[in-house]
Amino acid sequence: MKKILFLIVFLVTYSNIFAFLTQRNWRWRNDDGTEVTATWKANEMTPITMTSVGQVMRLRIEVYNNTGASVGVLDTLQYATSTSGPWKNIDTIPGTRPFMLSKVSAFVVQDEATTAQLNGIALTFVPGKIMVDSMVLKNYSLPDQRRTEFEWAIKGTANTPTNTTFYFRHYGSTASNLDVGQTYPSLTTAAVLPINITAFNVTKDGNKVKLEWNTASEQNNERFEIESSANGIKWKTIATIKGSGTSSESHTYQAYDNSPVNGLNFYRIKQYDFDGNSHVSEIKTVKMFTSNRALITVSPNPSRSGINFRIASKAAMNVEAVLTTINGNTIHREVINNVQPNSATKLNMKQQPSPGIYILKLKGEGLSESIKVIIE
Repeated sequence: MKKILFLIVFLVTYSNIFAFLTQRNWRWRNDDGTEVTATWKANEMTPITMTSVGQVMRLRIEVYNNTGASVGVLDTLQYATSTSGPWKNIDTIPGTRPFMLSKVSAFVVQDEATTAQLNGIALTFVPGKIMVDSMVLKNYSLPDQRRTEFEWAIKGTANTPTNTTFYFRHYGSTASNLDVGQTYPSLTTAAVLPINITAFNVTKDGNKVKLEWNTASEQNNERFEIESSANGIKWKTIATIKGSGTSSESHTYQAYDNSPVNGLNFYRIKQYDFDGNSHVSEIKTVKMFTSNRALITVSPNPSRSGINFRIASKAAMNVEAVLTTINGNTIHREVINNVQPNSATKLNMKQQPSPGIYILKLKGEGLSESIKVIIE
C-alpha cells in the first residue's frame, strides 16, 4: 500500500512540475556537428519532411519559467499525430512506437550543456541539456525568470508510418503552455520511406570490422555504399553492395572494413535509389586496438597547473580536444591545428578545473583516443 501511495504522489508531482514551463521556439537540425556547429534542417518554427527512417535528427526546443519560483525539471520528449493528443513518450526502447532516442551520437552526449542557439524570449539564458540515451533529466531545475533550450537526438524506427504528420512537445506542454502565437514542432514522413533497416550492427572481427544489416522491406533500392570515418565528419566509401530493388521480404547484408584506424571508427550506410536519390543510416562506432596504435599520455597526472598531453610517434592535424567529467559533461573543447609527435601540448583553458577525475578525448584524422586525467 505504501508503494502505491508513493507512486501516486510521484506521478502527481511529476505532472505538476512540467505544467508551469512555457514552450516557445523550436528548430530541427542535423546530427552532423557539435552542440554549436551542427547544421540546421530548416528555419526556426518550420516543419520538415522525414525521408530516412534510421538517420538521427536533433530537435531543439526553448522553454522558460515565469512562475515566480524555481521549477524542477525531468524533461521528456513526447509525440502525437494530433495537437490534441494522445501524447506518448519517446524512449530508448521503441517497442511499437515510430520514434526513439538515438542512444548514440558522434557529436553530442547525454546531459551535455546547451548554449543559446534560438531567437529566445527576453529572459536570462541558463544552460539546458542534450538528451541522447535517457528520456529523463536528473537534478535539473530552472530558476524563475530564466529561459533555456533542450535538444533531443531522435530517429525513426521500423514502425514509422509513411505520409504521416507528427507533433512534438516537452512533457507537460498543452495548448495553454505554448507561448502566444507558437506552434508545436512537427514533421511529416515521406509518402515512401525507401528502405526499412531493422538492424545495423558493427563488430570486431580480428583486425577487421564486420558490418551487418537487415532490411524488412525495400523500395527502388539500387545499392548500398558503406562509408567509414575516423572522426565522424570526413567519410570515405569502403564497399558497395547491390540492393534488392523492390521487395517486401527481409534481406540480410554484410561488408567488411579491412583497414580500420587505430581507436574509434565510425560507420554508416548510404542507400541509393534507382533514380539517384540517397538516404543515410544512423552512425555506428567500434574501437580498434592494434600494436602500432597512437598512445596518448598526460603529464603530470595528477595535475595541479594545467593539462599537458603527448601523442607518441604520431603527428596529428586539426585535433579536437574535449575534456569531460566522468559523467560525460563537457567542460572544455578546443581544436589544435598541429600536434607534433612526442611533444607536450597544453590545453588552452581559462582556469584549472575543480579537483576530480576527468576524461580527455582526442579526435583527428586517424586518431581517436581517451585518457583519464586527475586534477588535484
